[in-house]
Amino acid sequence: MNRRMICFLVAAVCLSGACRERDIEVYDAGRVSLNIAKGEFRPGTYPESYAFNAYFLGVGAGDYTLDIPVRLTGVVDYERDREYRVRVNEELSQYAVNGVEYTLDERQLLRKGLYEDTFPLTIHVARLNETDDYKLRIELTPNENFVSGLPEYQWVEVSFVKNVNTPPAFWENTSKLSKLTYHPVKCAKFLEVSGITDPDWKDAGTSLALDYWIAVCTEYFEQNEVYDQTTGNRIFFDE
Repeated sequence: MNRRMICFLVAAVCLSGACRERDIEVYDAGRVSLNIAKGEFRPGTYPESYAFNAYFLGVGAGDYTLDIPVRLTGVVDYERDREYRVRVNEELSQYAVNGVEYTLDERQLLRKGLYEDTFPLTIHVARLNETDDYKLRIELTPNENFVSGLPEYQWVEVSFVKNVNTPPAFWENTSKLSKLTYHPVKCAKFLEVSGITDPDWKDAGTSLALDYWIAVCTEYFEQNEVYDQTTGNRIFFDE
């Protein structure tokens, strides 16, 4: 048996829409394609989409890179890398420009000997503003090496922001914070004081630390006149 044959999803399973790796066989595929591994491709392993808030990457965060997985349907080539193409669908994306807010090389390589590889998407955090909600729809494009694969796995969405306009989970899940009126400015100050980088952070009994952070924020807003830019009302942390 040719050692270049690859385990891949059975055609009947794919056509039925249940494209999962529970049904695998060795097959010498004449049709060679790529799919972005996401969602139901392997349940519990890959996300359906990607989303993150740059506020939680830590103070002074620079570039943030996502490695997005692609999987081969067809024959593994053990002797050469094979080029494939990706693109950002600008009509279904918003606010981000390649080379400014993000960098994505349209020419990628499926490295020799692999049936799964990744391509990097780099977000330039320092260039993001605190107003826009960014979104990229990244698509595979056929070329001389790979034909189009399964339609639902030819694209993936990446969403990212650099603001806390919406209350993060940690604010709503922490009793002492959830009792306070939420405001993005208050949340930003709290993150600066606490150094929290986990949007799902919970107070695991460390009430002294939480009380201290709240006290520092309360004192800051008492000593500094900070106003809501929309209403003109002064902001106090402990209200």
